[in-house]
Parts: sequence; structure tokens; C-alpha cells
Amino acid sequence: MGELKLRFATNTTVMAALLFIAALIVCGLLGSWFQPFDPYETDYSAKLRPPGAAHWFGTDYLGRDLFSRVLAGIVHSVFPVFIILAVVSVISVVTGMISGYYGSRLDMLLMSATDMFTALPNLLLTIVIIGFLGVGMENVYLAISLSWWAKYVRLIRGLVHDVKKEPFVLAARVSGSYGLSTMMRHILPNIMPQVLTMIILDVSRIILTLSGMSFLGIGAQPPSPEWGAMLLDGKNYIQLAPWLGFFPGLMIFLTACAFQICGEKLRSRYKLK
Repeated sequence: MGELKLRFATNTTVMAALLFIAALIVCGLLGSWFQPFDPYETDYSAKLRPPGAAHWFGTDYLGRDLFSRVLAGIVHSVFPVFIILAVVSVISVVTGMISGYYGSRLDMLLMSATDMFTALPNLLLTIVIIGFLGVGMENVYLAISLSWWAKYVRLIRGLVHDVKKEPFVLAARVSGSYGLSTMMRHILPNIMPQVLTMIILDVSRIILTLSGMSFLGIGAQPPSPEWGAMLLDGKNYIQLAPWLGFFPGLMIFLTACAFQICGEKLRSRYKLK
């Protein structure tokens, strides 16, 4: 009975997380339909108004509607994560599959290149790369992509090593399937669930990284409604207008939690370490 209750609670939590993610994507795609005000329009007569009927999340120090800016921030804070992870996953899957399938000297060469990028923690390496490239979201996206791909390669390489020993792959080789054909038809479909699980688990981490870079002042720049940049703005008004930082911070927290919950569910489903 206790196990049944725990499973029901877990499934309810996952469903709530999925509904939140779906609502987030819809609001991001159709943001202009839900935004009561222009997120960039200033109104000095309405600056620093607390949450109320006219402005649900209040207004900022320039009189901009905070609710509209939080909704507009989905495009800047969440959607780029999917693009970054798509680029990272393509590079990592190609590199990891080639390394794991062919092995030998090519494997040693690719793993040596991978070790160079895994020598430093992801966050520290991201900051170092941004230091060379300069501030701005485009550079942040590139820096995160460069610092994230290597850990995927090692995991994918290990998965490929396990799958290529399976009887169905050996049978495919006997029937005349080699190289790219074997990787695309037999190996890739069998590692994709684990790869997608890794990607979903990293969505929350990259959201926090993007917001953190903006909060440090090396990511999104004003007047961007990116949530981390809005947190930075709210820091200066923490006592006078705490809602400036509360609502962007709440959105970062809820979004990261929603993706983490879904990722942990998939992790337990596919027994990924």
C-alpha cells in the first residue's frame, strides 16, 4: 500500500512537471497573445508598482510590466537551451559513436581531445571561454556548447561499447552490415533513450548556467528580459521592490525543477547512472 501511494505521488509530480513544461512552451511560442503589455515599453509614471490587478507581477524601475517581461523571457531563457543541447548532442553522438565503434588509435585521439575539455568543471570552463570571447549571449551559447560536449562523448562511447557486443549487432556484421550502416540502423536506436535522458537532465543545469552568466553580468544585457538579467536588476531593489527578483527567480526554480523531475523519472526508467 505504501509503495502504491509513493508511485501515485511520483506519477502525479511528473504529470504536473510535464504540464508546466507544456504551458511554458505554449506561452513562449504564443507569448504576444498572453502579454498584457509590451515587455520593453517604459512608463515612468508606473515604476516600482507592487503586484496588483493592473500588473500581476508588479512593475520594474522603468515602469515595465514584470509579468509581460517574465513571459517574454521564456524565449531568451529556455528556448536557447534546446538549441545548445541539439548542437551538443549531434557533435557528441557523432564523436562518441565513431570512437566507441572503431576504437584503436582513432579512439585514443578522440579521447585525448575529450580529456582536454573535461579537465575543468563545466561552469569554470564556460567562464574561461567567455573571458576569451567577450560578454554577450551568443558567446555564452558557444562557450556552453564547447564546455558541455565532452562529457556526453564519454557516456555515449561507453554505451556504444556495450551495444556493439550484443548478439543482434554481431548478427548484422555477419549479414554484411558494417560501419555507418550498423551504427545508424542498430546502435543509434538503442542508445537514443539514454542520450535523451542525459539531455533532459541537463536542461535544468544549462538553464541555471545561462541565468547565472546573466546574473554575473557576462550574459544577456539590458533591456533583454532574460530571467538572469532580471534577477540582476532586482538585486539593487531587494528591499524597496522585492518582487523584481522574486518572480524571475521563481520561474528559474520552477522550470529547472520541472525538467529535473522528468529527467529523474527517465533516469530510473532506463537505469542510467
